[in-house]
Amino acid sequence: MTLGLIGLGTVGTGVVRLLRENGDLIEKKTGIRFRLKRIADRGIHAFREFPLDGYELSESAEAVLDDPEIEIAVELIGGYEPARTYLLQAIERGKHVITANKALLAKSGGEIFALADKVGVEVGFEGSVAGTVPIIRILQDGLAANRIEKVAGIINGTTNYILTRMAEDGLSYEAALAEAQRLGFAEADPALDVDGEDAAHKLSILATLAFGVRPERGDIHVEGIRGLEQADIRFAKENGYVLKLLAIGRKTNGHVELRVHPALVPARHPLASVRNEFNAVFVKGDASRETMYYGRGAGQMPTASAVLSDIIEIAERALHAPRGVRGVEGDRARKRTLYWSADRFLPIGEIRTRFYLRFPIVDAPGAIGSLTTILGRHGVSIAAVHASILDAASARGQIEILTHEAIERSVRAACAEIAGTGILREKERLIRVDE
Repeated sequence: MTLGLIGLGTVGTGVVRLLRENGDLIEKKTGIRFRLKRIADRGIHAFREFPLDGYELSESAEAVLDDPEIEIAVELIGGYEPARTYLLQAIERGKHVITANKALLAKSGGEIFALADKVGVEVGFEGSVAGTVPIIRILQDGLAANRIEKVAGIINGTTNYILTRMAEDGLSYEAALAEAQRLGFAEADPALDVDGEDAAHKLSILATLAFGVRPERGDIHVEGIRGLEQADIRFAKENGYVLKLLAIGRKTNGHVELRVHPALVPARHPLASVRNEFNAVFVKGDASRETMYYGRGAGQMPTASAVLSDIIEIAERALHAPRGVRGVEGDRARKRTLYWSADRFLPIGEIRTRFYLRFPIVDAPGAIGSLTTILGRHGVSIAAVHASILDAASARGQIEILTHEAIERSVRAACAEIAGTGILREKERLIRVDE
């Protein structure tokens, strides 16, 4: 099976390395000999990590796209354009394609999959979500007989590393981020990760596979981890929770709710034990019930392993197609109806869950009574409350509340009314509980 690679960055280098080092092993396991014929990258001639003897090298992607011998084109340049154009051109020319480009799939997956179905080729994208965790194949095949009720995942290693260091070593958010950057777990500009956008891209893909929906960016509520403090970590620990950045998709009375935000996870839940840069996805199906999938979510070789799994699966299907090695034609063509659901998206204000609320207050008689009265007036029932004096001299206090299940818009309305009383020193902290 002849391959062409577009992009020799971190993951592309890992793919080449894995083919060089484990190619014989892959052939023994699958019976397929993979030949990487061409590599295209704008900086190809500056590559020094290992010799590229035996490959046809080019600075132009057209060398891969125009080669009729190449049956599978692997796009690993990232970004939106020209990656989108390269994928579409490869498909138009009858090549199967593989990508790990989550942002591209979240935005233009529908266009890419529709063209692939029309031409009769396949799209592999296991590397786009959670690295070595085979969650794409699990949702596509392993749990295909299930109506998926919930997907909840720790699918960004950067934020999980930061929150782990905050919880285990008592670091501030700023110090934990700096450590993550020093160790290579966070980018110099970490905004895509710490603001939740990376997880939102991945959740968009998972939502399509799990629920048959086609979310736009505005259908996913996104909050990041900036501003989380040791007070939030401490409350979680003292009350039997762990603080995680979760990507959550859930079916709710004919609606789909999609959200990325910090959440209090019960310490007994399997997601609570996922530490550092590791990823995990928890799935609940109507037949399978609860299952969880865990592994390294990023990095050169973990993602390269996921890309190779796509190459192997597509090659096996193509080589067993009734009309030869080129395509997956006829009755064996994989023409999925990805967007099969008409479910609407549930606005964040309509979700029902429990909440942790932290109110930084000006300490004064009756403060707790005022807060609890307002919450009660909005139908928000309190499960636990804790008040503390942070600085008696300056009358700085703090009230922490854990609610029973409530509608978010009611909680927000109560918080807005509390803010208008003048007893808050600064804005309240709201963190949802996911159980």
